[in-house]
Amino acid sequence: MAGPASGGGGEPTRLIPARVPAVFEISTSPGAPTFNKNEVGVTVTSPSRRPVTARVLDVAERPGVYRIEFTPEEVGTHLIDISIADDKLAAGPLVAKVYDSSLIKVTDVANAVVGQQSQFRVDASAAGEGQLEISINEGEVPNHVQVVGGGRCLVFWRPETPTPHRVDIKFNGEPVPSSPFIFDVAPAQRVTIDTSQIELIPVGEVASCSVRVEGSGGGELTVTVKGPRGEVPVRLTGDAASGLVASFTPKNVGPHTLTAHYNNQPVPGTPFICKAYDGKLVSVSGGASARVGVPVQLAVDAAQAGEGNLEITVAARGLNIPTQVHPQGNARFTVSFTPTEACEHIVNVSFNKMRVPGCPLIVPVAEGGGGGARVTLPGPVPLHQPAALTLHHPTATLDQIEVNVEGWYK
Repeated sequence: MAGPASGGGGEPTRLIPARVPAVFEISTSPGAPTFNKNEVGVTVTSPSRRPVTARVLDVAERPGVYRIEFTPEEVGTHLIDISIADDKLAAGPLVAKVYDSSLIKVTDVANAVVGQQSQFRVDASAAGEGQLEISINEGEVPNHVQVVGGGRCLVFWRPETPTPHRVDIKFNGEPVPSSPFIFDVAPAQRVTIDTSQIELIPVGEVASCSVRVEGSGGGELTVTVKGPRGEVPVRLTGDAASGLVASFTPKNVGPHTLTAHYNNQPVPGTPFICKAYDGKLVSVSGGASARVGVPVQLAVDAAQAGEGNLEITVAARGLNIPTQVHPQGNARFTVSFTPTEACEHIVNVSFNKMRVPGCPLIVPVAEGGGGGARVTLPGPVPLHQPAALTLHHPTATLDQIEVNVEGWYK
């Protein structure tokens, strides 16, 4: 039986590239009997448990040393069992961890802007074990790697000069596909957005805001609007040099959040909240008829119309007359005025400068003079007993009636 043998060619666990011949060497231990090539048995098992063809070769210039070669195709751990005349190698099976740098994927490779953080993704999940090396401009530009798990990572970097930047990516010392990558870097740009015209916006009408980019063009602007019921389509027109315009049409009452990004960086001043309203949802009721000197009441309901400013005017013969507005809560109001002339009174109600449905409301006012009002008294009443009177009026409401009782002694 042949004597003991030892594994050579480096550590018992090695990183081996796929589709490249892997080489291990074995030799006779010092002082042990020699053996020949025909006594060496080799079994290579792949990660899928399938055998891999291997061969044993003499090393002519080094008697007593034998070379074991095989070419792995699968990524993962391969076990190499070696026996000498049916005696297994004392060191146990050798381990080859096979990797494939061609399976590395680099995505989200985009142009960058001076002074702004940029990023790209590296996916090594299918490439096997190994060391990832990333260098930007031969190490002159720092980068930060954030591991996201499963062999994937994000790489962050921030250019400081408006020149092309070279990014070299290697896996176990081998360049990954398409490496080196060239990133174009644009000068820093100042981006401003004018939202002064979209703080209050009417439902069903186009709302627009302008975006200006100071500096070189070539960047990408994205604008999104999210309303109470989801995303609202946004249309972009113009260009960075002459000015960009973002337009959208709100469909529902309520807050709309506008968010803008330029070259994947948030535009200052966004997210911005636009408040959509609908003046058509304001209702005005009351004031069918009136008399001189008798207060008139109207009800204004803006509960479903959204946020905004309510303006109410009452005019007689072209001149505004005093009105009182009494909030009732939840955007509901009572409006009152007292006519002093027997003529048509014109009521106008506007919501955010828009006239509401039913306006102008025309209230006809007739002459006063008591006009059918009468009081019925029961006559003398006993002392210390409740007394009552009855008031008859064709148009007055309870809150318009004022009663004063005065007494005197003879």
